[in-house]
Amino acid sequence: MLHVTEIARPLDPAGTLVDFGLDAYANLEVEVELKREVDLRLAIGEVLNPDGTLNEAPGGWRIIRTMARRCPAGPSRFAFELAPHRGPNENTFTVPVPVEAGGEIIPFRYVRIAGGEGTVKLRRREVFDDFDDAAAHFSCGDPRLNRVWEFCRYTMKATSALGVFVDGERERCPYEGDAYINQLGWFCCTPSAAIARRTIDWFEILPTWPVEWRLLTPLLVRDYWLYTGDEAAVRAWLRWLPARLLPELEQPYGFLRGNDRVREIVDWPEVFRDGYAFGPFNFVPNAYFVKALEAMAELTGNMTYAAKANALRARLRNRFFAEGLPADSTETRHTSLHSAVFALWAEIAEDPAPLCGLIRGKGMACSVFAAQFLLDVCFRYGMADHGVALMTDNGLHSWLHMLDCGATIAMEAWDDSLKPNQDWNHAWGAAPANIIPRRLCGVRPTAPGFRRFTVDPQPGPIADFELRQPTPLGPVEVTLEGGRQVKIAVPEGAEALYRGRVLAPGRHTLAFA
Repeated sequence: MLHVTEIARPLDPAGTLVDFGLDAYANLEVEVELKREVDLRLAIGEVLNPDGTLNEAPGGWRIIRTMARRCPAGPSRFAFELAPHRGPNENTFTVPVPVEAGGEIIPFRYVRIAGGEGTVKLRRREVFDDFDDAAAHFSCGDPRLNRVWEFCRYTMKATSALGVFVDGERERCPYEGDAYINQLGWFCCTPSAAIARRTIDWFEILPTWPVEWRLLTPLLVRDYWLYTGDEAAVRAWLRWLPARLLPELEQPYGFLRGNDRVREIVDWPEVFRDGYAFGPFNFVPNAYFVKALEAMAELTGNMTYAAKANALRARLRNRFFAEGLPADSTETRHTSLHSAVFALWAEIAEDPAPLCGLIRGKGMACSVFAAQFLLDVCFRYGMADHGVALMTDNGLHSWLHMLDCGATIAMEAWDDSLKPNQDWNHAWGAAPANIIPRRLCGVRPTAPGFRRFTVDPQPGPIADFELRQPTPLGPVEVTLEGGRQVKIAVPEGAEALYRGRVLAPGRHTLAFA
């Protein structure tokens, strides 16, 4: 989908800065009317200096491109020249640019032109996948949370330009870990399924290297199935999906252990691992294994997978837990935030209380990726207040900090100082795009294609909200008023479950407090 945004300006010989308002994957057409022949110098980028000028040395993979062009007096029209993308890893197969783009695209927000007098028209040719801007809506009484929602919602749209869920501008390659968060956010923001289907097709041919990422593939397929009801695609994927359980890594007693080819990652980059103490057998990857087995049971109806998941849970409790806390590995008694979070996420812990206490005390001691799982367990285990506080915080590890830096698409990491090579267009950093609809507002499909869904709001301190969630059957609408009353609109062909009550299609007003 191509969208053209045009901005006209008079040219200042000292320099003209044009702001398109939002970063977008695009290319640029320039049309000038000049008073005399000049050498124009042009730059496009996405980062400003503190004084409001374009940062022409932003570092890492923050975008800056420059070009010079000799232009005659009078009218002149030309394209900004963009070299083909080249990632840092020669072994990474990067996604090709869609044909409709008409050439290379990069994410940028600003254009600076210096050296001429006259006028300029800039046409930014923006590329998005099929995205319905009106499909989803969220608003509440907290303007900070509204800003975070819109930031993450737009991230879903802006990072769709290459037609599959990619990990960002640096590599332009799908990774299962990125896609897990991206796909959930995508389906909470727009009903189109094609980009998700193409991404999972990609993983059949080109799986990536982390143990945990591969184990997320069954969850990707399970979530796709629930949000779309696309049985044909799921049947095709089930032919190769059992291999993503990594049987070659399974050791005696059922634990997984990475090797030189498929390695354990826990979180990325390393600075966000909260001191995780790796050993021969690691807790977090095996928690993923539990969830992957359960997803396979849901997809296939084969309860052997479920039995194996429960047996693995029991072994993990026996081998890793002491005094209510899981060790990071078999060689330590250290409990990182990650081990606590994944013990709850995979429902391994028998008593959540010690883990919830640890989680509250750690704050956002993880990456933007692991924030997905941290927030998820906050809302599942009675810590909605903590989840909302994390999403509305303005410290270094926060979405409001990204916005304060000038980003309009989620960053790869919380700050440039924490990952100097990061890019500013990474959908794995947009967890609130799905956490707000799925957990805070509580709308989650429980049958393929949203034929059945649960409504289980966990708003914490949020007393009022409005949500519109797209589904294949039409929008689900949920409104909370004054913390006392909830209104739910159920589309035709679906039924909802609210506090044990089955709701037929139509509009319902129910008690919440």
